[in-house]
Amino acid sequence: MKTIMSFIRKKNMLFKIILSYALIGFLFMTVFSYAILQRVSSNLKSEINETSTRMIDQSYNTADILLTSTFNYYSQLFLKNEFISSALNGKDFSSGEIYSINTQLSNFKQTNPLVSSIYVYNHNAGIVFSSALTFSTIEDFVDKDMTEMLRRKNLNEQGIFIPRVAKLAFPNSSSIETQNVISVIYSNMRADGRLDSMVLNLDQAVLQELIMKGSGDGSHKMMIINDQGLIISRPDGINLKEDDSYRIFMKTIIDSNDKRGHMLSTLGGTTYMVSYVKADRLGWNFIILSNYEELLDKVKAMQSFILGITLLGLAAMAITSAFFTKIIYIPIYQLIKKTITAAETKDKPILNEYDLLNKSFSLLENKVNTLQTDIKQSVSASKQSLLRSILHGTIGNKTETYKAMKKHELGTESDRYVVCVLKIDNFYKMSEKYDMVDISLLKFAIENISREIVSRRYKLEILEDGHDSLDLIFNIGPQDEQNDLGIEDILAEIQLNVEKFLKMTVTASIGPVAEKLEDMKISRLGAYQAVHFRLVYGTNSLISYDDILSAETKDYQYPAQLEKQIMISLKAGEVERLQELSSEFIAAIHPFKYDEIILSLLQLLVMTIRTAKGMSSFDREDADLEIHTCQQELTRWDTLEQIESWYFSLCERIIAIRDKESRSKNSKTIEKVVEYINEHYTDPNLSVDMLSNLIGLTASYVRKLFKDEMGKSVAEYMAELRFHKAQELLLKTDHPAKKVGEMVGFDNTSYFYVSFKKHVGMTPDHFRRENKLVSMSND
Repeated sequence: MKTIMSFIRKKNMLFKIILSYALIGFLFMTVFSYAILQRVSSNLKSEINETSTRMIDQSYNTADILLTSTFNYYSQLFLKNEFISSALNGKDFSSGEIYSINTQLSNFKQTNPLVSSIYVYNHNAGIVFSSALTFSTIEDFVDKDMTEMLRRKNLNEQGIFIPRVAKLAFPNSSSIETQNVISVIYSNMRADGRLDSMVLNLDQAVLQELIMKGSGDGSHKMMIINDQGLIISRPDGINLKEDDSYRIFMKTIIDSNDKRGHMLSTLGGTTYMVSYVKADRLGWNFIILSNYEELLDKVKAMQSFILGITLLGLAAMAITSAFFTKIIYIPIYQLIKKTITAAETKDKPILNEYDLLNKSFSLLENKVNTLQTDIKQSVSASKQSLLRSILHGTIGNKTETYKAMKKHELGTESDRYVVCVLKIDNFYKMSEKYDMVDISLLKFAIENISREIVSRRYKLEILEDGHDSLDLIFNIGPQDEQNDLGIEDILAEIQLNVEKFLKMTVTASIGPVAEKLEDMKISRLGAYQAVHFRLVYGTNSLISYDDILSAETKDYQYPAQLEKQIMISLKAGEVERLQELSSEFIAAIHPFKYDEIILSLLQLLVMTIRTAKGMSSFDREDADLEIHTCQQELTRWDTLEQIESWYFSLCERIIAIRDKESRSKNSKTIEKVVEYINEHYTDPNLSVDMLSNLIGLTASYVRKLFKDEMGKSVAEYMAELRFHKAQELLLKTDHPAKKVGEMVGFDNTSYFYVSFKKHVGMTPDHFRRENKLVSMSND
C-alpha cells in the first residue's frame, strides 16, 4: 500500500492530467446526455398529451353528434308522429292498435343502434307501450324504476340524459335483468298533473363502443360523468372503487374552472394520465384514462438507448484522454529526470512533478535574486545612509566622508549642491484612497520623472526622507562652472510631467546653495521652510527659500476682534455672516509668517470648540469635535483655502447640532402646551399669556414656537378644538346651543353663534337640524 501511495504522490501531475481529462469527458457526456434525454422525454410526453387531447376531442364530437341527432330525431317523433300521439293520448285500444303501436316503436328502435328500448306511458288508459312488443299496465310494467321516476316529477333536476341501471322484472320470471342505459324522457303534463311520456333508453355499452372506435390500442379508456359526479358511461377493464383517491379524482375534475386539462391520478392501484374536456351543452365531462406506465414505454426505451450511447462516448473519451496524456506528459517527464538530482535528496520526502519543478526553478530564481539584491543593497543602502547623515548634519570625519562620496560617485570637495523638496499635494486624501504600496509606486514614478529630466544637466541623488516628500540633491559643480543654475525651470518641468502622467500635483521648494559639504544641512532646512509656505501660495506652486526671505511680512497681531465676532455669529447661527467673518480672518492672518499663521489658526480652533461645547452637549458620534482631534485635522490641509472651507463646514456642523437639540426641546415644550389646551379648552379665560406663564417663556416666543411646530397659531388651534367639540355636543346631546357654547369655553353666546357660523358655515341650530335629517335619511 505504501508503494502505491508513494507512486501516486510521485506521479501526482500524471494522475491530475488523467483525472482532468476523465472529469471533463464525464461532465461533457453527462450534460449532453441529460439535455438530449430531457428533450426527447419532453417531446414524447407532449406527443402523448396531444394524442390524448385529439382522442378526447374526437370522442366528445362523436358523442355530441350522436346524442344531439338522436335527441332531435326522437323529439320530432314525439311531437309529430301519429302513432306516438295515439299511444300517448288514446283511451281505448283494440288488440290490433296495440300491436301496431308496439310494432312501430320496435321499428323506431331499429333505426338507431344506440337505442336500447322505447316506452310510451299513457296515464289516460293506464298502460305502457314498449318497443319490446310487450303490453302492460303502468303498475305491472317491467321497468319499475322508470315508472317511479316519472311519478316523482323531478325530471328537470336530473337533466336531459339520465344515466341509470335499468332493472327489468319480467312476468313469470324470478330473475331481474339489468342494463346500463341513458334515459331521455319526452313528457306532456296532463290536467291531473300526471305525465304522459315517451322514454328513450340509450345503451351505454353501444355509446362507449361508438365514441372509442378508432382509438388505437387498448391503453386508452373512456368514461363520461355529469356535473354531479354521476357516471354516464363506465369504462371497461378499470376497477373504480369509491375510495379516497376516486373521490379526489372526481372532485378535481368537477370543481375545475378550466374547459379542459391534464393530470396524473392513481385509481385502483394503477397510475393513469387523465385528460378531460367539459361539454357545456351536454352538461357532461368526457374523460380519457391512459395507462401511464404503458405510455412511458417509449420514453424508457429511448432512455436506455441514450444511456448506451453515453457509455460508448465515455469509453471513447477514456481512450482519447490516455493518448493526449501521453503526448503532454512525456516532455515533462524528460525535464523532471534532468532536475531530480538537484531538487531531491535521500533525506527529504518524495516530491511530485509540479513541486519538484517548482522547487528547482525557485532555487535558481532565488539564487539570481539574492545575488542581484546583495549587490544592489550593499551599494544603495550605503549611499542612502551617507546622504541621510550629510543632510541631517551627523557626519563624522570629513576626510572619510569625502572618500565615501567619491566611492559612491556623489561629488568632490569643490562641488556645490542645492537641496530641493518635492511635497505631494493632498496627501491626506490620497492616503485614504490608496494603500502604502500604491503610494510607494507613485513616489517611485515621481523619482523616475525627476531623474530623467534633471540628468540632462545635473547629477541628481534622491532621498526619501518623509512620508509625503522626496529630497532632491542637485550637484551643480564648482563655483566657476555656471552662473545661471536654471533649477526653477527644471522643477517646473518636473511638476508639469507629474501632473500630465500621474494625474496628481507636487509642490516644489528650493533651498539655498551649499558651498561646502556642511552647508547641505542648511540647504535642506531652507527647502523645508520654503515648502511650508504652500499653505499661502497654494498647491502645485514653486517656492524658493530666497523668495520667502525677501517677501514682505506683517508684524504678528492676533485678530481678536474678528474672533469675537465669529463666536457671536456662531452662537446666533448666522451662517452667511459666519462665512464672511471666516474669510476676513483668513485674509487677516495671510501676511503672517508660517508659524504665526498656524498659531492663529490653532487659537481660533480652540476658542471655537470651547464655544461649541457651551452651546450644546456632544453625543458619541461627535467625539471627533474634541480639540486634539480638530488640531490633527487642521494640520492635514495644504492651503489656507482648504482650511477655510474645512473650518466653515465645522461651524455649520456645530450649529446643526445646536439646532437639533433646540428643536427637540421646542417639540417637548409645544407638546406640553397642546396637552394643556386639550385638557382646559372649556376655560373661557384660557389664553397665550396663561400658557406662557405655564412654561416660563414669553408670550411672543410661545406664539412663534407653536406656529413653527404646529403650522397654525395658538388661537387657530384653540378655535378648531372648541368648534370640533361643539359639533360633537350638538349631535350627541340635546343641550341648547347657548349651553353648548358655555361647555366649550365661550361665555358670550352671541360671539359663539357668529364664530360657529363663520367656522362651520351655518348656525349651531341649523347644523344640528341638518345633520339629524341626514342621519334619519340614512336610517
